[in-house]
Amino acid sequence: MGASMLTATIAFPAESTEPPNFDRGRQLLEEITDASLFTFDEPEAELEELLPDLDGESDLVDENGEVLIEYARRAGLVIINNLEKALDSRETTFLTVADYRIYISGGLSSGGSPTDATGAIWGAYKLPESVLLAMGFIPDYELPLSRANGSGASTPLTDTDVVDAIALGLGTSPEWPGTDTLKWIAEAIGKVRDEPGNAEPVEYLKRWSERYGFDLLSSKFLSAYIGEEIGKAGEEATDFTTHPRPTGDAAPQVDDANARGWFLREGCS
Repeated sequence: MGASMLTATIAFPAESTEPPNFDRGRQLLEEITDASLFTFDEPEAELEELLPDLDGESDLVDENGEVLIEYARRAGLVIINNLEKALDSRETTFLTVADYRIYISGGLSSGGSPTDATGAIWGAYKLPESVLLAMGFIPDYELPLSRANGSGASTPLTDTDVVDAIALGLGTSPEWPGTDTLKWIAEAIGKVRDEPGNAEPVEYLKRWSERYGFDLLSSKFLSAYIGEEIGKAGEEATDFTTHPRPTGDAAPQVDDANARGWFLREGCS
């Protein structure tokens, strides 16, 4: 049978100044009362492997097949201990991608865990999600990293935070006064991007293209939000129209029909 490359990964905020807090995970584990929060595939076999000193006659599950919380907690402690040891071992390395520190271990295997660290990282996902979060890990790092996943006020704002702020600001306002609304939206965006309005439109577009290294007009989504005339290379536009802003029939209406054009022409200082 041929061998395959198997890997295990777990993510942590790259900007965090503190390491994973394994003690916090252990403390929270003692407060877990619902054994169904653990995700054991084969509870009895896995518990016996994690807790080899158990009496062979011990009942690990109840009459409904649910793991007894006492054993789930004990197994959880072993999983945390194994994970802490694994991340500090030479079998594990990490790489930083999109604000995540991705711990990774692996190797060639014909079916089993290629390294002890690989098995320990896989095992971490058997823990309740709240325990992983308490230690600082990010169970689903396909999602954008949010400030809530970091270390509180000291964590830099992310795109997700700003989108959340704008959504809340608009969603909780009964009216959307045109220029005032655009000003605070621009200020929020300025936390993670060049603040709209701080440069002439042509210069603003140029900055974006240079920063991200591609033609923004080639993006079907982004190009819909760029002034038509501004997108024409070498042309200095003093008055221009914009593509219609996508709106639904039920969307609140901005009370200043020229607000967006004003915003792009005049800025929001």
